[in-house]
Amino acid sequence: MLIRGRFPRWLADRLFGLSAARELPLIASETFTRYAAKRRWTKLNPHGGLKVAYFVDHYANYHDPDIGRALAEILQHNGIGLYVPTGQVASGMARISAGDIKGARRVARRNLRVLAEAVRQGYTVIATEPAAVLCLKHEYPNLTDDQDAHLVAENSFEACQFLWNLHQESRLSLDLNPLPTEIAYHQPCHLRVLDPDAAGPKLINLIPKFDVQQIEAGCTGMAGTWGLQRKNYRNSLRVGWPLISAMRSAGNRTAATECSACKMQIEHGAGRKTVHPIKLFAYAYGRMPKIEKELKKVPDTSTSV
Repeated sequence: MLIRGRFPRWLADRLFGLSAARELPLIASETFTRYAAKRRWTKLNPHGGLKVAYFVDHYANYHDPDIGRALAEILQHNGIGLYVPTGQVASGMARISAGDIKGARRVARRNLRVLAEAVRQGYTVIATEPAAVLCLKHEYPNLTDDQDAHLVAENSFEACQFLWNLHQESRLSLDLNPLPTEIAYHQPCHLRVLDPDAAGPKLINLIPKFDVQQIEAGCTGMAGTWGLQRKNYRNSLRVGWPLISAMRSAGNRTAATECSACKMQIEHGAGRKTVHPIKLFAYAYGRMPKIEKELKKVPDTSTSV
């Protein structure tokens, strides 16, 4: 989806029905899976200990590999093994939304082959894209109804939820740097199904001097790729208008959400830079200094005694 500039967007509108009003994400110069292969994270580790298999999905792989890099930094900081399975493909949620059940089932079986083997070798599966987790936990068992699908579903978690669970078990390092930053957090619809207690804002609230306001104003209106279509563009904004308005009124806060489609809508409609919570947590560990440019910091008015 390398579509920037007036003419390419006009062409995408005419050829593919994508709204010319949308500025779609650039393709990264290096995919996350290639980055992982260079670091030998694509090899199974037969040894014990806490270890995770990362289900990358499309956006973190092709458009924002820093999400995957931030996750890797967090895991390394906590001594957790990382495996990025080769052979995995995008989750197939777009196919499901489009009604391509046959194609989605084919994708599910391909992903289940590699993820189920990882689970059998002691890995927990985590993903940073809510739609991908929803596929693993709900859609794949319905599409295939086999043992591998149920095995993966029972051992899959959204990344923030996984880390919050570790914190509740006193297994998460809390040597976090203070960050005087104000955040406006949006919980994606898919996560409302998977994690009603909203682990994301609770996780980043562990960061000293962080001020997290959870915006409760409904759906962004993107519905995955639905809001990208020219025919759906106006309705997408209408559905998302309460949230867009709330984000516009959120003062000097940086927006945060786990969902890539929600991020696109917030940035497009509210003009507010939007960051994945995993990036924020990695930055607080001092592991991702480049994330600083994505944040609006609040002046620290505290005085030392």
